[in-house]
Amino acid sequence: MRNSVSISLPDAILRKLKDNSKKENANISEVVRKALKDYFFKTEFDELRKKAMLEAAKRGIVLSEDEILEKIS
Repeated sequence: MRNSVSISLPDAILRKLKDNSKKENANISEVVRKALKDYFFKTEFDELRKKAMLEAAKRGIVLSEDEILEKIS
């Protein structure tokens, strides 16, 4: 099921949204959906990272963000 949502945007953001939609040959809804999916992914990832860092610290493991990225890459 699809639902509609109305939002208000400052002129500058709306202009960028329209410009990017044209560049990507996508409609505004597609661009906003992708942006929201990316936002939710990032916030969930950040939350998991925080939990992992806290758990690692409890276990005496102290790594920098760079060290973690190096280990998982």
